[in-house]
Amino acid sequence: MTRLSIASLFTFVVAACGGPSTPGVGPCEGGIPDPACGLPCLTDSSCPTGFYCGADGTCTADCGPGGSGCEAGQSCDSSGHCFADTSGTDGNECPSVTVSPMPRIPTVQLLIDQSGSMTQNFGGTDRWSAVKTALIGGSGVITTLQDQVVFGASLYTYAQGTDAVCPRITRTPNRAINNGPAITSLLNANNPASDTPTGESIRKVIEDFQQNPPSASSVPVILLATDGEPDRCADPDAHDAQSRQMSVDAAAAAYTAGIRTIVLSVGNDTGDDHLQAVANAGAGLPPATGMAPFYKANNPAELSAALSSIITGILSCEFDLSGTVDVNRASEGFVILSSSGGTCSAAGNLDFGTDWEMVDSNTIRVLGAACDALKAGSCTMQATFACGTVVL
Repeated sequence: MTRLSIASLFTFVVAACGGPSTPGVGPCEGGIPDPACGLPCLTDSSCPTGFYCGADGTCTADCGPGGSGCEAGQSCDSSGHCFADTSGTDGNECPSVTVSPMPRIPTVQLLIDQSGSMTQNFGGTDRWSAVKTALIGGSGVITTLQDQVVFGASLYTYAQGTDAVCPRITRTPNRAINNGPAITSLLNANNPASDTPTGESIRKVIEDFQQNPPSASSVPVILLATDGEPDRCADPDAHDAQSRQMSVDAAAAAYTAGIRTIVLSVGNDTGDDHLQAVANAGAGLPPATGMAPFYKANNPAELSAALSSIITGILSCEFDLSGTVDVNRASEGFVILSSSGGTCSAAGNLDFGTDWEMVDSNTIRVLGAACDALKAGSCTMQATFACGTVVL
């Protein structure tokens, strides 16, 4: 099993660099405030150098150049925060600050076609069995990546004259890390049934995400695995343009709700033009002209490879930090990868701007080969910044 291991590191923000600001003589207080004071902002990077984004959404600063506004023994950093500056006072340099990077974990709801056609031959097995093996088999993506992804699963179908509600959605009780046992129970307890109301089923997943939202830092994704042209509740045998459009519209509605939809065709019974349109809508692109990726598998090996590619691809290389970094001085930081439980192909110091960057004041994004190495699961990461760069 692969694992994305992130070091648990001590944070010395308050002891090393934190310090209370002193009101009264900062650039935003006193007689004539600096023109930057009160400018609207969303993050610290929205403000000019020497200012940070305050809690009220406007630029402010506790101090100015030379330390005006700070107490004795403090200096002013480039974002207008006071910090305890011990350099030159007793011969000791101000210590650096190590912050703990925590990965942003994606939330994936599998939406699996449970229609009767899933019993068709699929490279020596049937489509349903191949999906189960690719998900929950010994090397399945749920088995190997469930500790890195919040997974949930929903099966969808509709049997006219039998089911009281359309679509029939059978799902795991919740979405969670290490949710493999619940997904295994769901798949083992059910078998292919009847029809394929895809559009209406996507909308049910949207409703579920709205009722049970993921954590604020997690990216929600619907992974649609279907093996045929969609139909609809009002006409379960209508594999027509209206049914197709309902699927496209539902994927667009999911994107509007902040949920990405990724499409995987199990077999070749669904036209590429429709798969492309749904994938485009699910990525916020024009359905007719976008070029969002979609996936198609015609045998078990291709299915396993496609699912692995999809899930690995949405693992995030963005990390929330336990402290807030002055983005104007981010290049003074050190981000280091080291091996953990295997060989880390990008071990060593990462270069700012090439291997990592700041998304905002408390989010690091790892780039390129370093990102690929983290996703491979054998790297540990730590981030260290100079005193005065990390603020509270």
